[in-house]
Amino acid sequence: MTGPLTRSGQQLPTGTVTFLYTDIEGSTRRWEQSPDAMKAAVERHDVILRNAIESNGGVVFRTMGDAFCAAFLTAPQALSAALAAQRALQDELWGQGTGPVKVRMALHTGMGDIRDGDYVGPHLNRIARLLSTGYGGQTLLSQATYTLIRDLLATDTLPPRVAVRDLGEHRLKDLQNSEHIYQVVVPGLPADFPPLKTLDYRPNNLPPQPTPFIGRDKEVAEVQTLLLGPDARLVTLLGPGGMGKSRLSVEVGAGLLDEFEDGVFFVSLSAISDAGLVASQIAQTLGIRETGGLSIIASLKDYLRDKQILLLLDNFEQVVDAAALVAELIAAAPQLRVLVTSREVLHLQGEQVFPVPPMSLPPVGAQWSEAKSRVPLPSVSELSKYEAIALFVQRGQLVKPGFEITEQNASAIVEICIKLDGLPLALELAAARIRLLSPEAMLGRLDSKLKLLTGGARDLPERQQTLRSTIEWSYDLLDPGEQMLFRRLAVFVGGCTLEAAEAVCDVGNRVREWGEGIVLNPTPSPYSLTPLELDVLDGLASLSDKSLLRSETSGEGGDGGESRFRMLEMVREYGLWQLVDSSEGGVVRRAHAEYYLGLVEEIEPKLSGPEQAAWLDKLETEHGNIRAALEWGISEDIDIALRVAGALLWFWDRRSHLSEGQARLTALLARPEASKHSTTRAKALLALGRLAVLRGDYTVARTAFEENLQIWRELGDNRGTGHALIALGSAATAEGDYATARALYEEGLAIERGLGDRSYTAMALVGLGEAMINQDDYERATPAVEESLELFKTQGNDAGTGFSLLLLGQVAYHGGDYGRATMLFKESLVLRSKLENKQSVAQCLLGLAEVACALDRADHAARLLGAAQSLLEAAGARISAADQARFERDLARARAQLGEAAWEKAWNEGRAMTIEQAAAYALAS
Repeated sequence: MTGPLTRSGQQLPTGTVTFLYTDIEGSTRRWEQSPDAMKAAVERHDVILRNAIESNGGVVFRTMGDAFCAAFLTAPQALSAALAAQRALQDELWGQGTGPVKVRMALHTGMGDIRDGDYVGPHLNRIARLLSTGYGGQTLLSQATYTLIRDLLATDTLPPRVAVRDLGEHRLKDLQNSEHIYQVVVPGLPADFPPLKTLDYRPNNLPPQPTPFIGRDKEVAEVQTLLLGPDARLVTLLGPGGMGKSRLSVEVGAGLLDEFEDGVFFVSLSAISDAGLVASQIAQTLGIRETGGLSIIASLKDYLRDKQILLLLDNFEQVVDAAALVAELIAAAPQLRVLVTSREVLHLQGEQVFPVPPMSLPPVGAQWSEAKSRVPLPSVSELSKYEAIALFVQRGQLVKPGFEITEQNASAIVEICIKLDGLPLALELAAARIRLLSPEAMLGRLDSKLKLLTGGARDLPERQQTLRSTIEWSYDLLDPGEQMLFRRLAVFVGGCTLEAAEAVCDVGNRVREWGEGIVLNPTPSPYSLTPLELDVLDGLASLSDKSLLRSETSGEGGDGGESRFRMLEMVREYGLWQLVDSSEGGVVRRAHAEYYLGLVEEIEPKLSGPEQAAWLDKLETEHGNIRAALEWGISEDIDIALRVAGALLWFWDRRSHLSEGQARLTALLARPEASKHSTTRAKALLALGRLAVLRGDYTVARTAFEENLQIWRELGDNRGTGHALIALGSAATAEGDYATARALYEEGLAIERGLGDRSYTAMALVGLGEAMINQDDYERATPAVEESLELFKTQGNDAGTGFSLLLLGQVAYHGGDYGRATMLFKESLVLRSKLENKQSVAQCLLGLAEVACALDRADHAARLLGAAQSLLEAAGARISAADQARFERDLARARAQLGEAAWEKAWNEGRAMTIEQAAAYALAS
């Protein structure tokens, strides 16, 4: 089908249309170097492109510089045009001033929606992003276009010998859904190109965005220029909440992926308020594990020292006291750049502050509503170019398809955007009401709310008052049940699942379960105990529709792909104010703490089973809520706080929150209310002791374990006594006191066997075997470790199984059976590398290096030792005295056998390996 005429008089295809986008690779640089030659080259390029497009039935509907945008009724026509153009460009005899002109092309198919003689809609955003991923001479297809030509590839319908190469699924900048991308391959044209320049091209964790990025091109370019300049190592995006700082930072980071070899990483600080946790949050984002001797800050500095990385630190105003940490990292890492979003300046030397402006508005004046009869309004097409108008209309279309700015509603839309100061969040909240209110009706309601609230919150900046007023306006439009759900949801930090929302927000029923004797407020109101009067899922959907809540789906962790609901921080702040004002805050906070207590205690035993990685991911996702539960418990219910902390041992251990866990446990256990000898205190002491062992703080560990043992014996709890003896054995082993360790393990083992506890029996056996091996008692060690191996296997505990295999490998090595030792070390390596634990992988590499030295394979040993040392440094880990002695012995042997130059070469090759490369090298050789 054909539709309206273009500005040049051609008819535009409508219905399902295949779009072809093209542009010249490196054109800006070419213009700078040879402007005259480039002018002639572009003129010839334009003729080639236009001829190829029009001769294959296409219509050029837009050109921008050297970029062409064309539309075709069919996908084969578009593909034929692209290939004809690529061949003609390659065959052209270009002048010496420019060299060959290489053009990248992209094809995508979608509905051809037309407005004012031009195409509009999300398909144009997608093809533009697709084009930006390619290289000169490369032709890319979207999944939609590939599907249309797939069945034609084996026929004569397409140009001869056309093939398609599957490049896989990729995330594209500013698009929520990824795209499966294909490359056209034809004999005679280039076929091999570097990896696509997608969000997967460089390491990154940039969050997918649910809506397109509108405007802000000037700001994006200015911030990127600052970050790439020689002097701006730190740039702060400054502005009130709701100004769009976070979204701007993600867009800036996505555009700089090519510039940072080691990646761009988004670090959300919205779920923490303790400046002391910022280092852990950054380390967690980068995958740095805190183990052993180095502090988390030292580990961060060591990791970043030689890396070319851009860190996006979001919501820094909550942890502004951590500014000194940012300065330390920048000083330690010469290639590190940091982009901060904050409502406050960090006041650091060298900080470049970039105030984020509101979205652009029509230049009609702030008092235009009073003067509109005298001031002419720009045309609809001109108004659509202003960012605030474009954002309001686009977000309105999400809730009411077909909504657009017209001559009839333009005046009201302009006035709404002006009254909301061009604040992105305020505009989104207002646009979410378009489904129910026309712009004219919305303007009347919004105007009365803003006037009513003019005198309030005078301590807030003017724009902050506007945003708060807009949120309050949105809140007032909710029905009472939605208002109740909204303010109760504000208790969640970092969002919640449907299950959590149902458990916490239907607080009236929970209070009845606790009993009538509980008083949580000095003057409790019956309203605070009112059951929720709407279905939680319906309420969540309604709040999401109104932009007060955002829904996202994740397949990670224990969520199994279910939706998670989050509030923007400014919206959540308002919700918390409403929660406190309603006097039901105490009840809701208790419900929240009790829910997350139940969650961590339910997950705790699963952290040693076959699905431990998924459950660790679940706890990581809920870390903000768990921290909030702990903080509430410290002030309101110390028993809940102790139980939560005691259940988090394996999470803090395996996800490298060692210092945070030890600090929280130390503070909790020092509280007078926590001094009573109880099972709760005993469990928290066990957790404290284990974390202290991992951090090399053996005095703290022994003290905690000894009190733990004392409590269990006082309570007559045999199971707890067995656990405490095994824990004390681990501390003795860590300190090198193997005789004491054996005695403690044997005593604990006897208790665990009597109780039939297979998990702790396995732990006692493997610990006993390790102590025996360190005493060269291999004959007794073997059956103990073999039994632990079988027990770990039956539990699906890969971590335990891997450790048992490692110890059996050491026994085989000392018995001279190098073949068996190699096999066992490699089996252990396979399991431990899946857990991505650098220290565990390093232990396996050290075992394999021992074998290599014994077989006079010094170069192989040197690479393994170099890789092991690098991994230990990256993890901040300390190995035992026995392992250190073996390491130094093997290092000296390899160095002596190879000679200094050859040893240094092999050693450095090993140090350069990543954990994946080191594991692959060790397993293959």
